[in-house]
Amino acid sequence: MLKKFLREKRITRFDIEAYLIGAAFLWVGIYHFLNQGFFEAIVPTWFPYPTFANLTSGGAEIILGLGLMTKRYRRYSAWALLLLLVLVYPANIDMFINDVDTEKNAAGIVERVVDADGVRVRNFIRLPFQFVFAWLVWRHTRERPIQKV
Repeated sequence: MLKKFLREKRITRFDIEAYLIGAAFLWVGIYHFLNQGFFEAIVPTWFPYPTFANLTSGGAEIILGLGLMTKRYRRYSAWALLLLLVLVYPANIDMFINDVDTEKNAAGIVERVVDADGVRVRNFIRLPFQFVFAWLVWRHTRERPIQKV
């Protein structure tokens, strides 16, 4: 029954994959607005506008995640998501190089912690993980002929 539905709607495994990846970007983008302190704390100190960086990247993730979930805008959204991943990659490098973590201060405000203990491996794992995500997104930059399920 599911195969018949997918066939009738011309939904392929790439459509399902794009939907899942798009939903992940959508969720992370929303989280940029729900947990602004965390995302602003991990913006590298050399970037002068952490709130701008957070809200812009979060908004882009929401819009492009939705775009990836639609066949009409999928390719454009995939290319833009690749660009976004390149633009935010320096923050991942900064987190690794400076052993960045976050913690709430006594007032409950999330702060950036440099030279934090026990974060080097976690921050290192983020670096290649971004390439995996980029590869998954890149797969949707190409036009796909209609496939049978």
